[in-house]
Amino acid sequence: MEKSAPGNPLGQSLRATFPVRKSEVARSTALYVSCPKPSGRLRDLIKALVFDFDGLIIDTETPLHDSWSEMFDSYGVKLDREAFEGSIGGADFDIYQLLEELSGQRIEREVIRPRTRSRYLERVERNPVLPGVEDYLIAAKGMGLKLAVASSSRPGWAVDHLERRGLLHYFEFVLSEGDVANVKPDPELYATAARRLGVRPQDTLAIEDSANGLVAAKSAGLYCVVVPNPMTEDMDFDSADIRLNSLSDMPLKNLLKELRHRIDKREQSGTAG
Repeated sequence: MEKSAPGNPLGQSLRATFPVRKSEVARSTALYVSCPKPSGRLRDLIKALVFDFDGLIIDTETPLHDSWSEMFDSYGVKLDREAFEGSIGGADFDIYQLLEELSGQRIEREVIRPRTRSRYLERVERNPVLPGVEDYLIAAKGMGLKLAVASSSRPGWAVDHLERRGLLHYFEFVLSEGDVANVKPDPELYATAARRLGVRPQDTLAIEDSANGLVAAKSAGLYCVVVPNPMTEDMDFDSADIRLNSLSDMPLKNLLKELRHRIDKREQSGTAG
């Protein structure tokens, strides 16, 4: 059965996936200035984890760049990695139009789309679950935490990959763009996830890989740990509660202890939230 791609990376345009300019994040972070401030100790506070999917559970973002880079190469032009990241950082971006402009050729989208999509899906299929992910899921279940996925991807994309990699059973549900009116950096996905889990946003920890996801989680009133991937590592994550290079760097129990320590310290200094 044909799989849907995350977001619409190989559709008519390339939807904003993550902002890379601090000015963009600064404008977005204004959304959560008035969000409820978390309170209490973390051991009594975190009742649920909400995971992003693309780039966090599986690296689907590097294959996206590589597939388009390959297509650009076939037209004798280069797709600069930094330009690619910046282009998908804040508004709909028509990658076909960029290819036309750089190559000076008319692009037959209906011809290119399936070719690029096929190469992209092949690359994604080869990518394993990222280190530490399943350890976190097992640990969370053992601690009695509720689990969900909140992804801006198309319906079915995350579910399909989670199921075939044996991870779907860990989650109570998977939210996608079909479940909300607005995807990240809008807070709706995370607010909806907390509501469906039956927990308060301030009792919930989001785990993200992108600045858009961080803004969405914070805007919804969640704590947020970021684990950047190669496509997002240079983004602005200053507002994250914790940043890790990999989930395998710190067990979940230790992460929650560190989060509790940092929040307690902020509360004591009068700068919680």
